[in-house]
Amino acid sequence: MANRKRSSSLAALLDDFLGALTVQMSAGAARGAVGRPKGGRRRKLDMRCRVAGCKNLSRGPRFGFICDMHRKQLSKKEQQAARDAWNAKRKA
Repeated sequence: MANRKRSSSLAALLDDFLGALTVQMSAGAARGAVGRPKGGRRRKLDMRCRVAGCKNLSRGPRFGFICDMHRKQLSKKEQQAARDAWNAKRKA
């Protein structure tokens, strides 16, 4: 008798969990909460170094779009100034 009660409570718990999971997944799909933008395309990042005149590729946003050579040579303030100048040039 105890086993039957235990298995029925486990089944009820599992049913509750699956019901809640289904509701959450359908709500997420309705909101459009998908990892990629519509159409499955990502925007292409400009990976060039932000220092004026530099033709090297950077390592991306994690490293501030500054190439390895300029990360070693320039101070943090100079790197930020290069990024700010690059952004100002692009907005104009």
